[in-house]
Amino acid sequence: MLSFAKLMQNPIFVMTLTAMLGVLIGKVKLGRFSLETSGALFVGLVVGAVGYSVPEAFFNFTLTLFVVAVGLLASGDMLNVIRRYGLKFAFLGGFITFVGALVTYVLALMFRGGASPHLIGGTYTGALTSSPGLAAALEATNNNPDVTVGHSIAYPFGVLAVILFVQLIPMVFRIDVDREREEFKATLAAMRDGQGEAGGGYKNAFSMVAFGLCIVAGYLLGGIKVPLGGKLSISLGATGGGLIAALVLGSMIKSGPFDMRMDPKVLGAVRSLGLSYFLAIVGINAGAEVVEVLKVHGVLLVLIGFFAALAAEVAAFLLARYGWRMNWILIAGAICGGMTSTPGLGAAIDATKTEDVAVGYGATYPVALLGMVIFTSMLHMLLE
Repeated sequence: MLSFAKLMQNPIFVMTLTAMLGVLIGKVKLGRFSLETSGALFVGLVVGAVGYSVPEAFFNFTLTLFVVAVGLLASGDMLNVIRRYGLKFAFLGGFITFVGALVTYVLALMFRGGASPHLIGGTYTGALTSSPGLAAALEATNNNPDVTVGHSIAYPFGVLAVILFVQLIPMVFRIDVDREREEFKATLAAMRDGQGEAGGGYKNAFSMVAFGLCIVAGYLLGGIKVPLGGKLSISLGATGGGLIAALVLGSMIKSGPFDMRMDPKVLGAVRSLGLSYFLAIVGINAGAEVVEVLKVHGVLLVLIGFFAALAAEVAAFLLARYGWRMNWILIAGAICGGMTSTPGLGAAIDATKTEDVAVGYGATYPVALLGMVIFTSMLHMLLE
């Protein structure tokens, strides 16, 4: 019989145990607050801090399962929503990344003596959980290692900021999430001009061919690099490519061998499975770095990253809610997309109990990626 220590050398066992414990802890409620699936992230941080890790391939696979399932679930109404709110989503993507960069810059000036400018600047890409932003920061600083360190320490707390945001904002501003969800459903029904549920019924409970097509198309789309001048470029990556491919294909292909209509319950199960594992892996692989950096730099970088993320989220919420009177379901998705935060998308789905938030996420995400690359480069130029 295998010993527990031997089992913990198996990455599948480690991430499964982590995900399982995280989901159980996430069900515990403190008043109206609970971590839901995000509990896997925090259990993962503990597991990673004691020395365990998981191969990167598992991260990419579980992330892909999650975003493609979410995209297919939300695809039915994507075109209608983008026609109505497209420009606002685009503005939010740029606005969120700009505010995050501005707050990071101000905090960097305030605490310039506490850590190197590049270390503080690196927290911006971590706070907004952006890998493309990290690549741009390394390019702008000639691969300064402090950038990666700042990113690594801020990343888990940027994730924490967006998870807490989607959970606590409805409580603080007294938003009735159930009513917002029903009102949004009524809006979608009106957009469809009384034609019933978008896309009709499903042909198969699950189609591996159709699901696989979204994955392949997502990786092809995500791998396209758009030059921005000099050595800078931007790409959607696995997250943006997979989600947008699923949203687009799911809204267009309704017949033939690639019929995208599948049982929402089955897609929901795939989504939950992928998200639980994905969050567990994020926590496990970040846990050791968080402990090491905290030993050296204390809480300064944590505070900078957390407050930069929180300020960007709150500013975007106030604009969208009180300036544009947008529905909370759309706002939650759009802010997570503006933060380029896949864990945030999962938390938003849990908090709102609808995959419709993915439409706002998918519409905001591409512009936010562009904003991350531009503002990251500007931030490090100013901090030189």
